[in-house]
Amino acid sequence: MSNTIAAQLIVDTLAAQSQTILANRLAALRNFSTDFSTDVKKPNDTVQVAIASATAATQVNPSAFNVIGGTTLSATSVSLDHVYQPFGLGYADIQNSIRLERLVKINLDALADKIWALATAPITVANFGAAAVTAADSAVTPGSAQLKALWAGVSKAGRKALIVNPGIYSQLIPTSTTSLPLSEGAYGFDGGVFYASQFPSELKLAGFACAPEAVALASAAPSLDHVRDGMLVSEVVALEGLGMSIYYNVWADKSTRNLVASAELMFGANKAVTNGTIAAVYNP
Repeated sequence: MSNTIAAQLIVDTLAAQSQTILANRLAALRNFSTDFSTDVKKPNDTVQVAIASATAATQVNPSAFNVIGGTTLSATSVSLDHVYQPFGLGYADIQNSIRLERLVKINLDALADKIWALATAPITVANFGAAAVTAADSAVTPGSAQLKALWAGVSKAGRKALIVNPGIYSQLIPTSTTSLPLSEGAYGFDGGVFYASQFPSELKLAGFACAPEAVALASAAPSLDHVRDGMLVSEVVALEGLGMSIYYNVWADKSTRNLVASAELMFGANKAVTNGTIAAVYNP
């Protein structure tokens, strides 16, 4: 009797692992300006991400209620790439009862790393200026001059967050039940404190404080309609708290009898407002 694909089990695994891995690993992206949609796009298509930079004065005891204010909106153009994470099983693996679900976690970790690298690629000295802090990870501690300098570097931002490497994060995590939890408002960062395993955009970049207007992100759906009829599984999972969707496909290659899978999306990033929106920390 030949092996069959448990399609519903794969769908359930993909949905659960997406929330556990991708939604958690990419939570810091909430602190940028985003336009995440399910529109179908192709590589090099552009999305105009709106950036609100100013508004009219707040009125007290107004005499009329038909004005719409004067919010200033600009737009940052973001070019999209097709981000594609392939995985699958060879014919021999399938005959040996290896299950596709076992491959999901490591491949979603790889996808998360790539999305994070693309999202933070604009964060460079060339785009945002010199480091606000140059210090070893161990120097960025609660109450330190270095932490205060990172906050002050984006102090004019309406909402600011801190995103650092594990070395700095470990200096800030609570050490007792009375310590400050790293949630919204921690150390004055109303967007919260997050960590990332890597900052590939520049050597020795260890983290940054940011305003949402610093970086514009966009995501969309890849074009799949012309191949969807040939899929064993074709699912969309929206990441909770982000609004970003990941597109999963599984199909059988008839010539090799391999089981091929992918996790994919259209994604891009670009610098937006570069003055006073990023305060970076670099290792010496």
